[in-house]
Amino acid sequence: MKQLHQKGFTLMEVLLVVLLMGLAASAVTMTMSGADPQKKLERTALQFMTATEMVLDETVLSGHFIGIVIEKTSYKYVFYDEGKWKSLDRDRILTERQMDEGVEISLVLDGLPLVQEDEEQDSWFDEDFIEEESEEEKKKYPEPQILLFPSGEMSAFEISFFSEDDQGNEIEALVVGDSLGRLTLGRDDDVNGGDDGH
Repeated sequence: MKQLHQKGFTLMEVLLVVLLMGLAASAVTMTMSGADPQKKLERTALQFMTATEMVLDETVLSGHFIGIVIEKTSYKYVFYDEGKWKSLDRDRILTERQMDEGVEISLVLDGLPLVQEDEEQDSWFDEDFIEEESEEEKKKYPEPQILLFPSGEMSAFEISFFSEDDQGNEIEALVVGDSLGRLTLGRDDDVNGGDDGH
């Protein structure tokens, strides 16, 4: 008589599935590049959500702090190692993502808009334990504005990906992240995906 062995998924299997989901999101964006600007912008936002969810899962499983560095036209994931935030670029999903031409990013943390030039003034860690870095080091190892915790929590934020449509009107795709690690496209109180001016 055959004996059935019940076993769960291994860590590698789980990470592989998450990685494949990210690749699928990238493939959709590439194959649908001729779609209207709003849809393209929403796919850019969904790519960010997929990658961030994958990284948050890795943070929980590994127990390491991981952050997100947001620039005007790019974002990247970093991990804390030997007193520095280093790029998390083991695969192409997590390498620094440059926005398409005409697409920019704005970030709001805890309800306050972030001024990128001043980001280095605030540190996640006690300044007494961090050596003063040169400007060159700050550029090479930028400190993240968003932090993902091993508990599955993260800094609450709103990220807007915005551009212009064919008529020159500003369009936006908003990603909202709460402190419990949940990500949504748009706000929960948005009607029909946003305000269309009517």
